[in-house]
Amino acid sequence: MHQSTDLHHTADTFDTCAQLCRSAREAADRALRMRAEATEARLRAVRMRRTMERTKARLRSDDAPGFLRFPATETRRAAVSRTAQLALLTAFVHARLDEENSTADLFHETGCRETGASGCRCPVPERVRHDVTVRHGLARDCEEALHDPDHDACDWPHSELAALLRLKVLALPYELHRQWREEWRP
Repeated sequence: MHQSTDLHHTADTFDTCAQLCRSAREAADRALRMRAEATEARLRAVRMRRTMERTKARLRSDDAPGFLRFPATETRRAAVSRTAQLALLTAFVHARLDEENSTADLFHETGCRETGASGCRCPVPERVRHDVTVRHGLARDCEEALHDPDHDACDWPHSELAALLRLKVLALPYELHRQWREEWRP
């Protein structure tokens, strides 16, 4: 009788061991599948990044008539210093504001005879020009704060960072422009 209990106990132990081995094999198989899926996902991400870089490069190389390109935009991002990035950003903001200022004459009222003349009393072109003038002033203030920071001020690093953020915010409405760079996003 003692032997039958030992045999039953031994059989249960073997069954448990077999179940554990099956579970371990299944877990190892799942781990291998997950590793393979992760590798495939990484490869897809690399391919997508390369495709995006090629697309961006192709879009930058397409020249539209009347489109002015800054010479510095042709360089690679890693080669551009912080100062050059700041110069590109400020030039971008001022160029877009100048474009906006030059198109203000398109917003005259229907009966206005003095389109482009200084005697025009249409409110929209005047408002657009005033808005552009204010934003030009803000951009110049940001440039000044970034080019000549006051290191003795109590909020020195924060004021410089805030000026950079304001300049990026001024550039944000033009994010669909061809010369926009993602590193300018606030």
